[in-house]
Amino acid sequence: MTIPYMIKKGKRGKNYSVSDHIFAITVVSFMCLAIISFPFLLFYAVMHLISLTTDVRIHSLGTFSSLKIILTFFITTVVTTGMVDTIFSIILKRSKGMFGFLSEALLMLAFFYLYVLVYSLVSDDIVMTDKGRLYVSFFLFLMYVSIHLVYIGAKRLYELITRHAS
Repeated sequence: MTIPYMIKKGKRGKNYSVSDHIFAITVVSFMCLAIISFPFLLFYAVMHLISLTTDVRIHSLGTFSSLKIILTFFITTVVTTGMVDTIFSIILKRSKGMFGFLSEALLMLAFFYLYVLVYSLVSDDIVMTDKGRLYVSFFLFLMYVSIHLVYIGAKRLYELITRHAS
């Protein structure tokens, strides 16, 4: 003996309530916020630590002003680095493997130093000495390399998961 409502439910699938949709949207929103805010918070923390030295000065009136100055520097850095990295990748498309990665990395290190030099000369909010420019450019370079390492690790993890799933 079959119960008719069980057959209907099996054909239609699951019914989700409004609360389920709100919960899913909330979880995805918090995930996106975490993905966006974690790199900036790391960037802010390291820039704040670097600014504690005598080589880098952030001219701010308080925490909010400092946050605004570093956010502007962060957004400008991300946009500029994205464009330059794309250009370098297109130029060095022929050289693959370790040589391509090393040549792109050296070009990006030179770019980061020149970028920090120009930004510190143009900006009145962040003032750096030569050592300070070196600190900030090495930090940006380490962030750049770490993005590539995370990408390689995520790619291998994805391949491992898809291989075992099939």
